[in-house]
Amino acid sequence: MDETFMLFLNDIPAENQGFVLELDNYLTSKGSKRTIKSAKSGFVTSYASPVTGKTLLNYVFRKSGVKMRIYAASIGEHADILSDIPDNMKKDIIKAGECKKLNGLKCSPTCGGGYTFTLDGEEYKKCKNMAFFHALTEENYDAIMKLIRSELGDM
Repeated sequence: MDETFMLFLNDIPAENQGFVLELDNYLTSKGSKRTIKSAKSGFVTSYASPVTGKTLLNYVFRKSGVKMRIYAASIGEHADILSDIPDNMKKDIIKAGECKKLNGLKCSPTCGGGYTFTLDGEEYKKCKNMAFFHALTEENYDAIMKLIRSELGDM
């Protein structure tokens, strides 16, 4: 492991480091490219999908703790995964902002649009930047891993 990754890992709370390392090993073994940049609030670490080349996930440091943003572009095809996620993640998804483009409104010209998916029988059209933005907690590990595996077609 390189020095920058170790600095990033040291900024992750000790109780989450094992999961972050496990996820890094999984993603890099699948061919994901890791990018680490220094930011004002800590490191921004991203992984690109080996399938699409687009960002699959990134870690974001906040005052409230470390969060993960998962770009779940194919979530509409994997609605069954959402039925098993913890309630706190479901609440985060429900309160996330609506996708302007999918709802016929104007958004940034560079935005490719958000995600349409079903959660607990209800259809949502959510912004891709906030729909799957979750706290890095032990309670969320399994669901995070399932979301990422589904995006890589590894279910």
